Amino acid sequence: MTRGAAALRIGLRELRGGVRGFRVLIACLALGVASVAAVGTVRSNIEASLTEEGATILGGDAEIELSYRFADDAELQWMRSHSQQVSEIVEFRSMAVTRSEGEIGRALTQLKAVDETYPVYGEVELEPPMPLERALATSDGIHGAVMHRDLINRLSIQVGETFTLGSNTFRLNARLVSEPDGFD
Repeated sequence: MTRGAAALRIGLRELRGGVRGFRVLIACLALGVASVAAVGTVRSNIEASLTEEGATILGGDAEIELSYRFADDAELQWMRSHSQQVSEIVEFRSMAVTRSEGEIGRALTQLKAVDETYPVYGEVELEPPMPLERALATSDGIHGAVMHRDLINRLSIQVGETFTLGSNTFRLNARLVSEPDGFD
């Protein structure tokens, strides 16, 4: 039996109960068609957004992730020969420690160390507004850093104050508002 014949048979069966039952069938069909159309529209909007902003959302066109080591010279040479631009990022966990008026604040955090090429796509947004290079610059022998709002609140630290990671001291120069490859 073809689909058309099956639909006709179902329609005729519904008409046996009167026009009222047929209205329910038509309403269900309309709802089904509308649902399929809505899903298609959402899918095409997501595809269009990823086509336009995918590289920015991901922070680049491709990613190579290495665990517990840096890329060696041969690997870096291969990456550079197969791309227009390479940015190295190192991520690891560390304990951020603050000291204020005899109080010690601690928080386990995910660190992200970036090179001068970062970000390949998109922009890092900081508060107060400034270039990322300036926020990360070393001044008076103290490394610059930026932090996400949640970590700033947890450590009760203000922009301009210092904190330590391991044996290194850092100055918080800005709050991280957004980053291309981050999850805000």
